[in-house]
Amino acid sequence: MKTIKKLTLLIALLFTATNLAAQIEGASEKRSGSFYSLFGVGFPTDNNNPREYGLGISGVSLDNMDSNSLQNPAMWGKNVFTTASSGFNLSKYTASNSTSTNVNALLEAGYFQFTFPILREKLGMSASMYSVTRSNYRFVTSDSTSLSADNVLGFASDIRGAGGISKLEIGFGWNINKYLSVGYAPSLAFVSETNSQDVFFSNTSYLVSNLDSKITGTALSHRFGALFTFQKLFTDKDRLSFGATANLPFTIDAEEKVTVSKQIGGQNEEVLLRETDNGKISLPVELNAGLTYYPSSLVNFSMEGLYEQWGDFESTFSSNEEMSMMSDRIKAGFGGEYHPYRTNSSKFLSNFRYSGGVSYDSGHLTIENQDINTLWFSAGLGIISPRSNSSVDLSIRYGLRGTTNNNLIREKIWAFNLSVNLSELMFFRQKLN
Repeated sequence: MKTIKKLTLLIALLFTATNLAAQIEGASEKRSGSFYSLFGVGFPTDNNNPREYGLGISGVSLDNMDSNSLQNPAMWGKNVFTTASSGFNLSKYTASNSTSTNVNALLEAGYFQFTFPILREKLGMSASMYSVTRSNYRFVTSDSTSLSADNVLGFASDIRGAGGISKLEIGFGWNINKYLSVGYAPSLAFVSETNSQDVFFSNTSYLVSNLDSKITGTALSHRFGALFTFQKLFTDKDRLSFGATANLPFTIDAEEKVTVSKQIGGQNEEVLLRETDNGKISLPVELNAGLTYYPSSLVNFSMEGLYEQWGDFESTFSSNEEMSMMSDRIKAGFGGEYHPYRTNSSKFLSNFRYSGGVSYDSGHLTIENQDINTLWFSAGLGIISPRSNSSVDLSIRYGLRGTTNNNLIREKIWAFNLSVNLSELMFFRQKLN
């Protein structure tokens, strides 16, 4: 059902504008994300904290011992305090093709991470839960069919999907010496994706049709990280960090269950449409690398890149046509950060950390010979606790994704991200007498 549905939507998208117009009639906002999360197992999730978003980077080289980060397991061995971090993301998508415009809004929880220094600044542990891909889309289409010369039946379809792949991860970081740290993080990866289609008819003698499919499954996943630190390169106070991570490819053993809702005896009953399908979903390798240079304690600049081999993606539950749309993803970002609070100034604007950056993402989809790329502009603000290493981080980003060529969809995205990072504020160190 999922394959047929996606091919139908793709044809409607590429060759007509009426479906999109029906969806967005009245320019109403819906709780939905990017249209392009429709394909595969959803859109890849970056899982950055607002500080990294503000810089426009992945964060694998952003060495900060006072707070935690998901991006590089090697950093977890350098932590001084126990930390906890979580937040949320609010995004607004303005999608348009050559004839219509649609506005979607989506509020969702971000990752959760807890880090604990087993041996302070030597060996640390991280426990976290975060998403790898996320599917969140909704389309309302309308059409009609002639039952006879004087009998036309109108119908509308509400097509939506949610879910994706997530990871429950426990990992370790080891700070070998002042030049090198390494880390390893095994995880349980699991898919939970629901796709639904409700069909409504203009003639009340035709009952509403409800069709649902759910894909579930699990697998083990592994990732590794390294961080190299070089000091006093050009001055007595500068520092350079080089970070790299590798997420190994993994395959999920999954199953798809398809049910249809029918009214039986005046009540809605779920009926298994067919036997449960078993299959596999193969996720590609992901490589991250980057540099962060600290000319002083007040300023740092970062340049990082990401590569994901989505051309190797395979899924029993996706058609060959859909898998042929997958292409290797490359993302590059550059940003800078200023820390005026370290000057001990009493001025109000010196109480915050400021950042800005830009990034380009080639995307993991190629549709009608068009790469679905994204250009992001970002800015960030860190609110630092004066009494501890805790902080509240905010970022705001503006992105341009896709194209209107060949009647595809172009998305203008405003994204707001917030995280709370607790360390000494909540987890006090015991003082010895």
